[in-house]
Amino acid sequence: MTEKNKSLFWHRAKLLAFIGVFLAPFIGGWMALYVFEVRPASGNYGTLVQPVKRLSWPVLESTQGDIYENGLGRQWSFIMLNKGICAELCQSNLYYMRQLRTLLGRDTQRISNIFISTQPLSEELKVFFVDYPNLIVIDKVDDVALFKQFQDEGEDVVGDSPKLYLVDPDQNYMMHYPAENDQNKILEDIRKLIKLSQIG
Repeated sequence: MTEKNKSLFWHRAKLLAFIGVFLAPFIGGWMALYVFEVRPASGNYGTLVQPVKRLSWPVLESTQGDIYENGLGRQWSFIMLNKGICAELCQSNLYYMRQLRTLLGRDTQRISNIFISTQPLSEELKVFFVDYPNLIVIDKVDDVALFKQFQDEGEDVVGDSPKLYLVDPDQNYMMHYPAENDQNKILEDIRKLIKLSQIG
């Protein structure tokens, strides 16, 4: 190999090495995502609904006599759906829903708490709800399609456990939380969403 050829070889080698260094992160990322299926962990505590579901609401009437058409208003909504008895865990989650809303401080009015049940309220629940004046309570809901819209593959039947469902001000169902949950982490999620959101 002549000196000229050697020089040309090393120039090409350096150029290829430079290109390799530049492309390595992109190639590595592509392989991690599509070959080895490495997915980054979500920064949310709740489970995101992907894609989000635009909800279709029937006309609903609360126990306070308020009528809701086409959704529950231009607010973020924390919803509990119930098919049976609202026992200890159910009542505990309603309590934490109230606390979460209060802890939002000046953003309290940007979120509403809703309890929707297929059953008429028991006398025990009526007494319990006296301390929840800001909770929207809707009972005797017989619209099966409404509950089905919140059903996610692999999850418990909607209404069988006191899970929490989050709906945005545009009536998109976007996140849900397990019945047994960490309220501090839910609060972090809500603060983040409200801070980033320009709606509601």
